[in-house]
Amino acid sequence: RTADGSGGGGGGGALRGALLLSGLRSRGGAATAAPPDEESKPPDLPLSIVIPVMNEEACIGAILRYLALLDPVPLEVIVVDGGSTDATCRLVAKAKGVKLLRTSLQSRAKQMNAGAAVAKGECVMFLHADTFPPLDSAALVSDAFSDPAVSLSAFRPILDHRGRTFWGMSLLHHVKTTAAAFLFRPVAAFQGMKIFFGDQAMVARASAFRKVKFCEALKTMEDLDLCVRLFFGVDEDSAAHTSYSALSRGSGRKGKGGVQRYKWRGTKFVYLNRCAHTSGRRIDEWGVAKSLKLFLVLSLSYAFKASPQSLNELANKVYSEVR
Repeated sequence: RTADGSGGGGGGGALRGALLLSGLRSRGGAATAAPPDEESKPPDLPLSIVIPVMNEEACIGAILRYLALLDPVPLEVIVVDGGSTDATCRLVAKAKGVKLLRTSLQSRAKQMNAGAAVAKGECVMFLHADTFPPLDSAALVSDAFSDPAVSLSAFRPILDHRGRTFWGMSLLHHVKTTAAAFLFRPVAAFQGMKIFFGDQAMVARASAFRKVKFCEALKTMEDLDLCVRLFFGVDEDSAAHTSYSALSRGSGRKGKGGVQRYKWRGTKFVYLNRCAHTSGRRIDEWGVAKSLKLFLVLSLSYAFKASPQSLNELANKVYSEVR
Protein backbone atom coordinates (compact mmCIF):
# COMPACT_ATOMS: atom_id res chain seq x y z
CA ARG A 1 0.00 0.00 0.00
CA THR A 2 1.15 3.51 -0.73
CA ALA A 3 0.31 6.69 1.12
CA ASP A 4 -2.64 7.48 -1.15
CA GLY A 5 -4.34 4.24 -0.15
CA SER A 6 -3.80 2.19 -3.27
CA GLY A 7 -2.92 -1.48 -2.96
CA GLY A 8 -3.72 -3.91 -0.20
CA GLY A 9 -5.26 -6.92 -1.90
CA GLY A 10 -7.95 -7.60 -4.46
CA GLY A 11 -5.68 -7.80 -7.48
CA GLY A 12 -8.23 -9.40 -9.83
CA GLY A 13 -9.13 -6.17 -11.63
CA ALA A 14 -5.50 -5.18 -11.92
CA LEU A 15 -4.70 -8.61 -13.38
CA ARG A 16 -7.43 -8.33 -16.02
CA GLY A 17 -6.23 -4.87 -17.01
CA ALA A 18 -2.63 -5.97 -17.20
CA LEU A 19 -3.48 -8.96 -19.35
CA LEU A 20 -5.58 -6.82 -21.67
CA LEU A 21 -2.86 -4.25 -22.24
CA SER A 22 -0.22 -6.95 -22.59
CA GLY A 23 -1.99 -8.44 -25.61
CA LEU A 24 -3.16 -11.63 -23.97
CA ARG A 25 -6.30 -13.51 -24.81
CA SER A 26 -8.49 -15.55 -22.48
CA ARG A 27 -9.43 -19.12 -23.32
CA GLY A 28 -11.87 -20.76 -20.96
CA GLY A 29 -10.81 -18.49 -18.12
CA ALA A 30 -7.08 -19.24 -18.51
CA ALA A 31 -4.79 -16.49 -19.68
CA THR A 32 -2.47 -17.48 -22.51
CA ALA A 33 0.15 -15.39 -24.22
CA ALA A 34 -0.07 -14.66 -27.91
CA PRO A 35 2.72 -16.53 -29.72
CA PRO A 36 5.78 -14.30 -30.25
CA ASP A 37 7.06 -13.59 -33.74
CA GLU A 38 10.50 -14.87 -32.76
CA GLU A 39 12.15 -16.45 -29.78
CA SER A 40 12.88 -13.82 -27.16
CA LYS A 41 16.45 -13.23 -26.08
CA PRO A 42 17.47 -13.12 -22.41
CA PRO A 43 17.97 -9.57 -21.14
CA ASP A 44 21.51 -8.24 -20.85
CA LEU A 45 20.91 -7.28 -17.22
CA PRO A 46 19.32 -10.12 -15.18
CA LEU A 47 16.25 -9.08 -13.18
CA SER A 48 15.28 -10.34 -9.73
CA ILE A 49 11.73 -9.71 -8.53
CA VAL A 50 11.18 -9.35 -4.77
CA ILE A 51 7.62 -9.51 -3.39
CA PRO A 52 7.06 -8.71 0.31
CA VAL A 53 3.90 -10.38 1.62
CA MET A 54 1.87 -10.62 4.80
CA ASN A 55 -1.42 -12.54 4.73
CA GLU A 56 -1.83 -12.15 0.96
CA GLU A 57 -3.64 -15.41 0.17
CA ALA A 58 -6.31 -13.47 -1.73
CA CYS A 59 -3.94 -12.26 -4.43
CA ILE A 60 -0.57 -14.05 -4.25
CA GLY A 61 -1.70 -16.86 -6.54
CA ALA A 62 -2.78 -14.45 -9.28
CA ILE A 63 0.46 -12.47 -9.33
CA LEU A 64 2.65 -15.59 -9.36
CA ARG A 65 0.67 -17.08 -12.26
CA TYR A 66 1.00 -13.78 -14.09
CA LEU A 67 4.75 -13.53 -13.50
CA ALA A 68 5.15 -16.99 -15.04
CA LEU A 69 4.04 -15.39 -18.33
CA LEU A 70 6.79 -12.76 -18.40
CA ASP A 71 8.85 -12.82 -21.58
CA PRO A 72 11.82 -12.61 -21.30
CA VAL A 73 11.69 -14.47 -18.00
CA PRO A 74 13.24 -12.81 -14.95
CA LEU A 75 16.25 -14.42 -13.34
CA GLU A 76 14.24 -15.21 -10.19
CA VAL A 77 11.11 -14.40 -8.22
CA ILE A 78 11.61 -14.13 -4.45
CA VAL A 79 8.63 -13.95 -2.11
CA VAL A 80 9.53 -12.68 1.37
CA ASP A 81 6.88 -13.56 3.92
CA GLY A 82 6.71 -11.46 7.07
CA GLY A 83 4.95 -14.04 9.25
CA SER A 84 1.65 -14.77 7.52
CA THR A 85 -1.01 -16.68 9.45
CA ASP A 86 -3.11 -17.56 6.41
CA ALA A 87 -2.40 -19.79 3.39
CA THR A 88 0.08 -17.40 1.74
CA CYS A 89 3.19 -19.53 2.27
CA ARG A 90 1.42 -22.73 1.21
CA LEU A 91 0.35 -21.10 -2.06
CA VAL A 92 3.82 -19.74 -2.73
CA ALA A 93 5.41 -23.12 -2.03
CA LYS A 94 3.25 -24.66 -4.76
CA ALA A 95 4.38 -22.13 -7.37
CA LYS A 96 7.03 -23.54 -9.69
CA GLY A 97 10.37 -21.74 -9.70
CA VAL A 98 9.48 -19.25 -6.96
CA LYS A 99 11.79 -18.84 -3.98
CA LEU A 100 10.11 -18.44 -0.59
CA LEU A 101 11.93 -16.65 2.19
CA ARG A 102 10.12 -17.09 5.50
CA THR A 103 10.70 -14.44 8.17
CA SER A 104 8.95 -12.98 11.20
CA LEU A 105 9.87 -9.40 10.29
CA GLN A 106 6.35 -8.01 9.73
CA SER A 107 7.88 -4.93 8.11
CA ARG A 108 7.76 -4.27 4.39
CA ALA A 109 11.06 -2.35 4.43
CA LYS A 110 12.85 -5.14 6.30
CA GLN A 111 11.34 -7.81 4.06
CA MET A 112 12.40 -6.01 0.88
CA ASN A 113 15.91 -5.54 2.25
CA ALA A 114 16.04 -9.25 3.11
CA GLY A 115 14.92 -10.20 -0.39
CA ALA A 116 17.40 -7.87 -2.07
CA ALA A 117 20.20 -9.28 0.09
CA VAL A 118 19.81 -12.73 -1.49
CA ALA A 119 18.82 -11.56 -4.98
CA LYS A 120 21.28 -12.49 -7.73
CA GLY A 121 20.09 -10.11 -10.43
CA GLU A 122 21.89 -6.92 -11.41
CA CYS A 123 18.52 -5.16 -11.09
CA VAL A 124 15.87 -5.74 -8.43
CA MET A 125 12.16 -5.05 -8.87
CA PHE A 126 10.22 -4.48 -5.64
CA LEU A 127 6.72 -5.63 -6.45
CA HIS A 128 3.52 -5.47 -4.42
CA ALA A 129 1.45 -8.64 -4.48
CA ASP A 130 -1.42 -6.80 -6.18
CA THR A 131 0.63 -4.92 -8.79
CA PHE A 132 1.05 -6.32 -12.29
CA PRO A 133 3.98 -5.06 -14.39
CA PRO A 134 4.16 -5.40 -18.20
CA LEU A 135 4.97 -8.83 -19.60
CA ASP A 136 8.15 -7.50 -21.21
CA SER A 137 9.37 -5.96 -17.96
CA ALA A 138 12.75 -7.70 -18.01
CA ALA A 139 13.58 -6.32 -21.45
CA LEU A 140 12.39 -2.82 -20.51
CA VAL A 141 14.50 -2.85 -17.36
CA SER A 142 17.56 -4.08 -19.22
CA ASP A 143 17.22 -1.30 -21.80
CA ALA A 144 16.74 1.42 -19.18
CA PHE A 145 19.65 0.31 -17.02
CA SER A 146 22.03 -0.02 -19.95
CA ASP A 147 22.87 3.57 -19.02
CA PRO A 148 25.26 3.04 -16.07
CA ALA A 149 24.12 6.30 -14.47
CA VAL A 150 20.56 4.99 -13.96
CA SER A 151 20.00 3.68 -10.43
CA LEU A 152 16.19 3.73 -10.06
CA SER A 153 13.15 3.41 -12.30
CA ALA A 154 9.45 2.62 -12.17
CA PHE A 155 6.37 2.21 -14.35
CA ARG A 156 3.45 4.57 -14.79
CA PRO A 157 0.61 3.33 -12.57
CA ILE A 158 -2.98 2.56 -13.47
CA LEU A 159 -5.24 2.04 -10.46
CA ASP A 160 -8.33 -0.14 -10.85
CA HIS A 161 -10.65 -2.30 -8.79
CA ARG A 162 -13.60 -4.53 -9.67
CA GLY A 163 -13.76 -3.34 -13.26
CA ARG A 164 -13.49 0.34 -12.37
CA THR A 165 -10.42 2.30 -13.41
CA PHE A 166 -9.54 5.36 -11.34
CA TRP A 167 -8.23 7.49 -14.19
CA GLY A 168 -8.10 10.70 -12.16
CA MET A 169 -6.08 9.14 -9.35
CA SER A 170 -3.88 7.34 -11.87
CA LEU A 171 -3.08 10.67 -13.53
CA LEU A 172 -2.47 12.28 -10.16
CA HIS A 173 -0.19 9.40 -9.20
CA HIS A 174 1.83 10.09 -12.34
CA VAL A 175 1.98 13.83 -11.71
CA LYS A 176 3.07 13.52 -8.09
CA THR A 177 6.14 11.56 -9.18
CA THR A 178 7.56 14.89 -10.29
CA ALA A 179 5.51 17.24 -8.11
CA ALA A 180 6.56 15.52 -4.89
CA ALA A 181 10.21 15.93 -5.83
CA PHE A 182 9.72 19.69 -6.15
CA LEU A 183 8.00 19.65 -2.76
CA PHE A 184 10.87 17.91 -0.97
CA ARG A 185 13.94 19.12 -2.87
CA PRO A 186 13.27 21.69 -5.64
CA VAL A 187 16.90 21.90 -6.77
CA ALA A 188 17.18 18.12 -6.87
CA ALA A 189 13.95 17.96 -8.89
CA PHE A 190 15.56 20.14 -11.55
CA GLN A 191 18.53 17.78 -11.47
CA GLY A 192 16.22 14.87 -12.26
CA MET A 193 15.06 13.43 -8.95
CA LYS A 194 11.70 11.69 -9.08
CA ILE A 195 9.58 10.28 -6.27
CA PHE A 196 8.41 6.78 -7.14
CA PHE A 197 6.03 4.75 -4.99
CA GLY A 198 5.80 1.04 -4.32
CA ASP A 199 2.77 0.34 -6.49
CA GLN A 200 4.71 1.56 -9.52
CA ALA A 201 6.89 -1.59 -9.35
CA MET A 202 10.10 0.23 -8.47
CA VAL A 203 13.32 -1.18 -9.93
CA ALA A 204 16.75 -0.44 -8.47
CA ARG A 205 20.25 -1.24 -9.63
CA ALA A 206 21.32 -3.82 -7.05
CA SER A 207 24.79 -2.39 -6.48
CA ALA A 208 23.43 1.10 -5.83
CA PHE A 209 20.54 -0.13 -3.67
CA ARG A 210 22.73 -2.18 -1.34
CA LYS A 211 24.70 0.92 -0.41
CA VAL A 212 21.53 2.58 0.85
CA LYS A 213 18.66 0.10 1.37
CA PHE A 214 15.16 0.84 2.67
CA CYS A 215 14.96 2.58 6.02
CA GLU A 216 13.93 -0.20 8.37
CA ALA A 217 12.66 2.25 10.97
CA LEU A 218 9.81 3.23 8.66
CA LYS A 219 6.57 1.28 8.28
CA THR A 220 5.22 3.80 5.76
CA MET A 221 6.76 6.16 3.18
CA GLU A 222 9.80 3.87 2.91
CA ASP A 223 9.55 4.09 -0.89
CA LEU A 224 9.61 7.90 -0.91
CA ASP A 225 12.50 7.87 1.57
CA LEU A 226 14.51 5.49 -0.61
CA CYS A 227 14.15 7.81 -3.60
CA VAL A 228 15.53 10.81 -1.72
CA ARG A 229 18.40 8.97 -0.09
CA LEU A 230 19.39 7.04 -3.22
CA PHE A 231 19.50 10.28 -5.19
CA PHE A 232 21.87 11.81 -2.64
CA GLY A 233 23.77 8.62 -1.87
CA VAL A 234 23.17 8.52 1.88
CA ASP A 235 25.23 5.72 3.38
CA GLU A 236 23.73 2.45 4.58
CA ASP A 237 24.59 2.92 8.28
CA SER A 238 22.61 6.16 8.46
CA ALA A 239 19.76 4.78 6.39
CA ALA A 240 19.29 1.76 8.63
CA HIS A 241 18.53 3.87 11.68
CA THR A 242 16.38 6.74 10.52
CA SER A 243 14.76 8.34 7.50
CA TYR A 244 16.54 10.80 5.26
CA SER A 245 14.10 13.52 6.29
CA ALA A 246 14.88 13.10 9.99
CA LEU A 247 18.56 12.53 9.25
CA SER A 248 18.83 15.87 7.45
CA ARG A 249 17.99 17.71 10.67
CA GLY A 250 21.20 17.19 12.51
CA SER A 251 24.43 15.28 12.92
CA GLY A 252 27.30 14.89 10.48
CA ARG A 253 28.42 17.25 7.74
CA LYS A 254 26.37 20.40 8.04
CA GLY A 255 25.58 23.46 6.00
CA LYS A 256 23.95 26.73 6.91
CA GLY A 257 21.61 26.65 9.87
CA GLY A 258 23.08 23.43 11.20
CA VAL A 259 21.17 21.29 8.67
CA GLN A 260 23.02 18.34 7.20
CA ARG A 261 23.63 18.68 3.47
CA TYR A 262 23.89 15.97 0.87
CA LYS A 263 24.73 16.55 -2.77
CA TRP A 264 23.50 14.92 -5.94
CA ARG A 265 26.02 12.33 -7.10
CA GLY A 266 25.05 12.20 -10.76
CA THR A 267 22.62 9.29 -10.56
CA LYS A 268 19.57 9.18 -12.84
CA PHE A 269 15.97 8.20 -12.14
CA VAL A 270 13.91 7.24 -15.20
CA TYR A 271 10.39 6.19 -16.08
CA LEU A 272 9.95 2.82 -17.76
CA ASN A 273 7.78 3.41 -20.81
CA ARG A 274 4.89 1.14 -19.84
CA CYS A 275 2.06 1.01 -17.30
CA ALA A 276 1.75 -1.21 -14.25
CA HIS A 277 -1.74 -2.09 -13.02
CA THR A 278 -2.30 -1.99 -9.29
CA SER A 279 -5.30 -2.52 -7.04
CA GLY A 280 -7.31 0.57 -6.12
CA ARG A 281 -9.22 -1.22 -3.35
CA ARG A 282 -8.47 1.42 -0.74
CA ILE A 283 -9.51 4.24 -3.05
CA ASP A 284 -12.76 2.41 -3.73
CA GLU A 285 -13.26 1.95 0.02
CA TRP A 286 -12.23 5.41 1.21
CA GLY A 287 -13.04 7.60 -1.79
CA VAL A 288 -10.73 9.91 -3.69
CA ALA A 289 -10.88 12.78 -1.19
CA LYS A 290 -9.83 10.71 1.81
CA SER A 291 -7.11 8.92 -0.17
CA LEU A 292 -5.67 12.22 -1.34
CA LYS A 293 -5.85 13.68 2.17
CA LEU A 294 -3.92 10.73 3.57
CA PHE A 295 -1.17 11.14 0.98
CA LEU A 296 -0.85 14.85 1.72
CA VAL A 297 -0.75 14.36 5.49
CA LEU A 298 1.91 11.66 5.40
CA SER A 299 4.05 13.22 2.69
CA LEU A 300 3.99 16.69 4.25
CA SER A 301 4.83 15.18 7.63
CA TYR A 302 7.83 13.52 6.02
CA ALA A 303 8.79 16.74 4.22
CA PHE A 304 8.74 18.67 7.48
CA LYS A 305 11.12 16.13 9.03
CA ALA A 306 8.82 14.02 11.16
CA SER A 307 10.63 11.18 12.90
CA PRO A 308 10.01 7.59 11.78
CA GLN A 309 8.16 6.97 15.05
CA SER A 310 5.81 9.89 14.40
CA LEU A 311 5.16 8.76 10.82
CA ASN A 312 4.47 5.20 11.95
CA GLU A 313 2.07 6.36 14.66
CA LEU A 314 0.27 8.56 12.15
CA ALA A 315 -0.08 5.72 9.67
CA ASN A 316 -1.28 3.31 12.37
CA LYS A 317 -4.25 5.57 13.02
CA VAL A 318 -5.44 4.94 9.47
CA TYR A 319 -4.15 1.54 8.44
CA SER A 320 -5.52 -1.48 10.25
CA GLU A 321 -2.90 -3.83 8.85
CA VAL A 322 0.74 -3.86 7.82
CA ARG A 323 -0.07 -3.50 4.09
